Amino acid sequence: MSYFDKKVVWVTGASSGIGKELAIQLSKLGAILVLTARRENELEKVKQLCGNAEVHLFPYDLENLENIEELYRSVTKEVNGIDILINNAGISAWSSVNETDLEVYKRVMNLDYFSVVSLTKSVLPDMIKKKSGQIVTNTSLMGKFSSKKRSVYASAKHALHGFVDALRAEVHQYNIKVNIVAPGYVNTEVGIKALVEDGASYGKNDRGHDSKGMKVEKAALIIINAIRKNKREVLVIPKFSILMVASLLSRFLPGIGAIVARNFDEDKQ
Repeated sequence: MSYFDKKVVWVTGASSGIGKELAIQLSKLGAILVLTARRENELEKVKQLCGNAEVHLFPYDLENLENIEELYRSVTKEVNGIDILINNAGISAWSSVNETDLEVYKRVMNLDYFSVVSLTKSVLPDMIKKKSGQIVTNTSLMGKFSSKKRSVYASAKHALHGFVDALRAEVHQYNIKVNIVAPGYVNTEVGIKALVEDGASYGKNDRGHDSKGMKVEKAALIIINAIRKNKREVLVIPKFSILMVASLLSRFLPGIGAIVARNFDEDKQ
């Protein structure tokens, strides 16, 4: 029997990219799916790709922080609690500190950080009550280090790592599992949708996502295995890659890592 069989798994950001592929793969493993994203029409397409699996759609813009608790109540009226929450929704950004509007920082922080905090806090009381559950947060390699034009995105992702580490320590006594999955380049639309200095979308799938990006199917499989094995933190990157080198340098040789960061031009990838 699959680890996910009959478990209610809530995936946010499920209309495209990693979230979409997670839904498809989890549907084949017997999960009961709750899928959330802004675009209802795209969620309907994902539901069709999930075949005969039980899928519940809850379209919602998670930038609307005020009504997330109400969203959770609506979900739990339809399904019998959440066994696994996968915080996957988010938006990237690629812009310099000096030229970026403060509103861009606020928007990315709202979706990438505060919505995760809010949704996690919504599911947590019921998980504590039943002393079981699993909370998985998709952050980014930019939550481990940063480079030029990544201050907006890296700030939100670094905040997530701090939040999740504290959460894990607090809920261990309640038998609640807490996991971080941190992708590097994955061939999705994340680069196209990334915000630039004025809040507009970048609009191109370059900077390594198309040429060096891991296939989304492989990334989803790594994440699913990490959930099943209850890995504390998994980097979703090739074992032998410049990204792995960068992560090791930032951890063990931060001075050299800083030199690499200031000489790395992502737009030339």
